[in-house]
Amino acid sequence: YLTTALIVGAVGAWQLLRRRDNPAVRKMLSMAMWMLLIVAPIQAVIGDFHGLNTAEHQPAKLAAMEGHWRNEPGEAIPLLLFGIPDMEAEQTRYAVGIPRLGSIILTHSWDGQFPGLKDFPKDERPNSLIVFWSFRLMVGLGLLMIALGVWSLLLRRGGQLFTKRLFLRAALWMGPAGLVAILAGWVTTEVGRQPWVVYGVLRTADAVSPHG
Repeated sequence: YLTTALIVGAVGAWQLLRRRDNPAVRKMLSMAMWMLLIVAPIQAVIGDFHGLNTAEHQPAKLAAMEGHWRNEPGEAIPLLLFGIPDMEAEQTRYAVGIPRLGSIILTHSWDGQFPGLKDFPKDERPNSLIVFWSFRLMVGLGLLMIALGVWSLLLRRGGQLFTKRLFLRAALWMGPAGLVAILAGWVTTEVGRQPWVVYGVLRTADAVSPHG
C-alpha cells in the first residue's frame, strides 16, 4: 500500500508541477497522501513488533542489524545511527549512537540486553556491514514517508497541498522510495539470516542443489 501510494502521489505531484491542475490529479495526490499518513505509522509499529520477534527467533540477525558485538555487564545498549561494522576486527568503527535507545527499542526496557555477534561462532554470523546499512536505508525511508504524510496533513489544513512546490518536489522524489525500501528489507531479511536457510536447522551450503 505504501509503495503504491508513493508512486501514485509522485505521478500527481508531477502533473501539478507541470501546471496540469485538474480535479482528477488533485484526487490522485490527496488519496495517496491520506494513505501515506495512515499506513506509514502503522508500518512503523509493525516493524517494532517484528524487531522483537527477530530478537527472539533470529538473534544473530538482530545483532548484525545493530552492529552490536558484545554486552558489558549491566550496561545498556546504544542505538547506533552510523558506523562501519568490521567483520575481521569484530567491532563497529566510527560508531555514533544514542545511549540506551537500543535497549529501549529492542527490549522495551531501560537497560535490557540482547546477544552480540561475539556470542555466535564466526561461521554463524551474518555480514553485519551489509545488514547494518540495508536496515538503516529501509528505516530511514520509512521515517521520510511518515514525515511526508505529516507534512501533507499540515499543508492540507492550510489549503496548500496542491500548490506548495517544495512539497510537490518532495512527493515526486519519494516516488521510488517504497520500492527501494522493499528491496532494502529483502536484503536485510535474506543476508541477515545467513548462513541458514532454516535458522539454526539447515545451512544454505547444505541446501544448495548440485544441478546447474
